[in-house]
Amino acid sequence: MTPATPYRIQPPDESAGQVSLLNLPEVSFRTASGLTGMMCADMYGDLPLGLFVLPNAEVRGEAGHIYTSHGDPILQQNAGFLRKRKFLRPRYQATNPPTVEVSLIEDVVSLLSSCHNCFWHWMGDSLPKVLLAEITGFTGSYLIPTESVAPWARESLQLVGVPTHRIVVHQGGIVRASGLSIPTYFCGYNAHFNIPFVRMYREWLRRSVPVAATTKFRRIFVGRRDTAKARRVLNQRDVEHLVQEFGFVTVYFEDLSLMEQLSLAMSAEAIVAPHSSGLTHLLFMNENSHVIELFPHKRQQSCDCYETLSLVTPHRYVALESDLPREGDVEVDVERLRATLHSIGNARYNLP
Repeated sequence: MTPATPYRIQPPDESAGQVSLLNLPEVSFRTASGLTGMMCADMYGDLPLGLFVLPNAEVRGEAGHIYTSHGDPILQQNAGFLRKRKFLRPRYQATNPPTVEVSLIEDVVSLLSSCHNCFWHWMGDSLPKVLLAEITGFTGSYLIPTESVAPWARESLQLVGVPTHRIVVHQGGIVRASGLSIPTYFCGYNAHFNIPFVRMYREWLRRSVPVAATTKFRRIFVGRRDTAKARRVLNQRDVEHLVQEFGFVTVYFEDLSLMEQLSLAMSAEAIVAPHSSGLTHLLFMNENSHVIELFPHKRQQSCDCYETLSLVTPHRYVALESDLPREGDVEVDVERLRATLHSIGNARYNLP
């Protein structure tokens, strides 16, 4: 591994019980030389874009919590630096029982997290770390979840040119790394604070995907199967009949490969979808496209992830909240949706 460049920033407040990765004497930092002058806004302030390099570290369990060789918890992926009092009790203690499988890797970036089974979190949190690591000159392996947990993980890495021999599938237990590199981009919720970097990530992916040749899917309604566990559209047939009048085609993204999903998104000019991971694709649509997000009753403040993501491109975004007393699943107010679609019209847009 290339020698790391020393770096120090203001450490976390240890008096508040916050674990400090920054103060560990063995930790070094590699700046992303290709991103000079660009910072990463995180919940603990501005960090430079690059990699913390932690020797002899451990990645524990499917959630990918990171520990030092002394058993100190350091980081929960997608949540940044930890406070000890908020850290969940680890599944495995520092003195590992002999029944816990331990695997060894030389140099690795862990893409495991407590949320990697969510497509939005993978595309917004995990995959951007690969771009950051590659720009910083990382040449080691990427630790990814199993296909049963995140079926899009391996394909996404291969799509951006990571060779198979650099992809390691997590098989459970503890992974010990002689060198663990930790990218400073932690969470996609902060995308609107990191617009230059997220735009770079967007173009990086778009260059890897051919645009769909057909114009049939210029307007997409993201359907939800009846078997979906949550965020179903309870009156989906009524919604489908309506959006078809405006040239929309129903797409079930889960039936497509990742490349096919991205290709359709890149050729679309408008998307209508319930609040769900299918809206992640708005990041890869052409600029100034139309995005209509369908919310259930009582939209939660934490559900603004796609609205803030739409600022990156930017898009013409509309949040359509239902007055109907439903929770979780969506029952769309069809007449309100019709009025919104009328504001878009039927004409083609002048897209780049």
